[in-house]
Amino acid sequence: MLQIIKWLSIPVLLANHAVIAEPLSKEAGWDVTLSVNVGYSGGTSQFDTDDDNQVTDNLSNSGQFSGSSLTYPLGRIQYTLNSRHTQFFLGNSRDQVSTAKFQYELGVLHQFSDDTKFTFAFFPKLSFLNETWSDPFVENSDRDTTDISVGGARVAVERIFGSPFTLKYAVASSSIDDEQSGQSQLMDAQEIAALQRDSLYQKFEVETLFPIDRGLLLKPTLQYTHRNAEGDANSFDQYVAQVALMLFSDRHTLITTLSAGKRFHQQENPIFDTTQQVNTFSIFSLYSYQRPFNWKGWDWTMMLGYSREDANIEFYDSNRFIVSTGMAYQF
Repeated sequence: MLQIIKWLSIPVLLANHAVIAEPLSKEAGWDVTLSVNVGYSGGTSQFDTDDDNQVTDNLSNSGQFSGSSLTYPLGRIQYTLNSRHTQFFLGNSRDQVSTAKFQYELGVLHQFSDDTKFTFAFFPKLSFLNETWSDPFVENSDRDTTDISVGGARVAVERIFGSPFTLKYAVASSSIDDEQSGQSQLMDAQEIAALQRDSLYQKFEVETLFPIDRGLLLKPTLQYTHRNAEGDANSFDQYVAQVALMLFSDRHTLITTLSAGKRFHQQENPIFDTTQQVNTFSIFSLYSYQRPFNWKGWDWTMMLGYSREDANIEFYDSNRFIVSTGMAYQF
């Protein structure tokens, strides 16, 4: 579920802030946005810790289909100083580090006189929000779950010197509480060590913004992510090209984002005797309607998404989808 929340929080907040009037806020002081969403998500992945996926009869498939209904909150609390050029925030942010895990952020946003915007944010390491299998490679027996702790920070320099260019950097560390990867299949200590998943992630992004027509914008992005894992079979370099089409018309906002990439692992996986390579693809659309029924301060949102990973090792194939709707209120 937290993977899905992480997936959704980015476009929700992008919709709220994609077109920012000068300065950062109309008024100094507190600003709170809260939303409640309901939906359904499903898909296949050997790393989904659903009961239906607890037992796998062999390692040459991508796991059992699992699906569930969702009810989840999103939100952001921010305080703008009297200058209206500095803002402190807590909650969901427009950008997340590339760990596929959701975290709330605490950060600061400052706008310089040339319209450059600088953001610094961090999220603490928490061990109760995410989980995975201790040993994903157990066959014909129940797999045990364990917690993942994730923490990190990010910086972003947006609209550099008033231009449409943005640079971003994020770093995050993740650790598995009870790491047992490969112990059910391997005897050699070095081969087991190659599957260790504790990692340091670094992500670099460059993006720009092109106006196409009145209320219509195109935002292309290039991303590079490096994962330095304790086990070299899980270390990788990933390259992603992304483009977002953003439409703003009266009360309506529609943002559709397409993303495609390639991931190259550094060392042969000792379970499969192959070095992993993965093709990634995702599409996500968010529709938002302001003041439904002329309710002041309210927004209605509808979200649809699909993501897929195709690996040369079938065990690592995955696909997921999400559909949800919700209401947001700004205090």
